[in-house]
This record gives sequence, C-alpha cells and structure tokens, in this order.
Amino acid sequence: MLRSYIKAARLHRWLARTDCPPAIQECRALFDKVYAPKGAPDPSQELAEDPMDDIFDGIVYCRASTHMGNSQIFFYPNGDKSLTPVAASIKYIYGTLTGEMLFAVQRHLPLDNSRTIDPFSMYPDFPAKLYSTNFQSRLEKAKVSWVVSHFARWAVSDSHIVILSVSRD
Repeated sequence: MLRSYIKAARLHRWLARTDCPPAIQECRALFDKVYAPKGAPDPSQELAEDPMDDIFDGIVYCRASTHMGNSQIFFYPNGDKSLTPVAASIKYIYGTLTGEMLFAVQRHLPLDNSRTIDPFSMYPDFPAKLYSTNFQSRLEKAKVSWVVSHFARWAVSDSHIVILSVSRD
C-alpha cells in the first residue's frame, strides 16, 4: 500500500511540473476527477494560469485549497530567526516582478491558555503542541526562505488540533 501511495504522489508531482509533456498534462484533469478526495474542490474550476503548487529544493508547497497537507508550514515571522516559528496555512502562492516566490499565509490561533492546558507542554523532547482550529483573520507574507518545515495536523476536537513539525533536521 505504501508503494502505491508513493507512486501516486510521484505521479501527482510530475503532472504538476512545467516540463511535463502537454499530452500527459491533459490527463491531469481526468486524474484529479477520479482520485480527488470527496469534498475536494473541482480542479477544473480553478484558473489554469494560477500555480497550484511549487517545488523549492525538492519540497512541495501548495495552497490549502489544493492540498491541505502541503499547505501547512512553520515559518519565522518577518524572517526573524530569533523568534519561535509559527504554524500557518498557505492560502496563495504568488511571485513578485523580480521573480521571488512568496506565500500569503494565515496563522493558526494559539490556545486560550486560561481555558485549556496543552498536555504536550510537559514533554519538551516531543515537539507536538495543541492549537486552536481557528486561523487569524488577516493574511501575512512569508518568503520561502523563512519556512522551517511542514507540519502534521491531527484534529482532537472541533476546537483543538495537535500540530507536530515534520522537519528533516
């Protein structure tokens, strides 16, 4: 089963590349309709010129509307590496006139510590943390160089999620 998943992920990644042959890219719409998760947005409704995802240094980043898992990132706010990285979701991927790629992200809201205790705070060697399922209302810019890693997310209730970094370090 794992091998099938890996092969499907590689196919999906190849179909998203700009150097994928046009004839094969025509099949992408068919693959997306057949294999898209139930409730996922219809890819044919998206703008063709809008980049669905991008690959930087072998890591795939996507908008949350395209692939939730690849949109979940830890990044340094304003690129300040003296701060603790924050959890956010990529809403848009866009480029500047100079060719720099940027993300428009929404941060996950932290817990209301007066009402909820993070059970993972007792285990400093296990980097999981409890967050609210809600996001900040405003978008903020994040450069690719500010991103630390993706993270895994597990919903433990309607209002709480556990977030765990999947950093390669």
